[in-house]
Amino acid sequence: MRFILAIFFIIFILGFFIGYYFEKTSITYTKGEIETLKNDVENTQLQVLFASSEKECRLMLVAVNDISYNLYNLVNRLKETNPNTEEFYQIKKEADFLSMRAWILSRNVEERCENQVLPILFVYSINCLDCDQQDKDLQETKDKYTNVLVYAVDYNLDETAVTLLKSAYEINSTPAMIIKGNLYNRLSKEELENIVCSNINCTSSTK
Repeated sequence: MRFILAIFFIIFILGFFIGYYFEKTSITYTKGEIETLKNDVENTQLQVLFASSEKECRLMLVAVNDISYNLYNLVNRLKETNPNTEEFYQIKKEADFLSMRAWILSRNVEERCENQVLPILFVYSINCLDCDQQDKDLQETKDKYTNVLVYAVDYNLDETAVTLLKSAYEINSTPAMIIKGNLYNRLSKEELENIVCSNINCTSSTK
């Protein structure tokens, strides 16, 4: 009996340390991703300041597209993981805040490159079924149209920038989206696509 209990105890301890190791490894990897994306955002911001040719505009479009894709996937992964630790919360907070910076950057690129991209800021909340469906529609839309850039931020994030955003656009519920300076609440996939195609040439940007 003691032998069996000892085996169970060893398995429990091994499971704990393996779980702890993988959590720490995942956090370290995620921090590395955030640092890389920070550098990408800062480098692209410099390009926007000094861009003056069509060639530079093309480079910026590629850069913001890559940033949007990688950042959106990162935020979604963090949203789905959601362990209840302070370290994880700080990482999620940093990723969401970086999403806002990248969204602002893409709006600058949109203006500089004469509306060749359409940035969308998606404001969601955890355990919101409508948010999950809106997220799915947004992902399908951005996968279909290369010029659509989607960024996500948590409505309940305790961050001054998020508070200011909600106040400026009068965001009182989720899901919410900011497209071309306008606030939209829950949209069907068809409604979303109609808004997208009224702002960009969907024919030329379809994958």
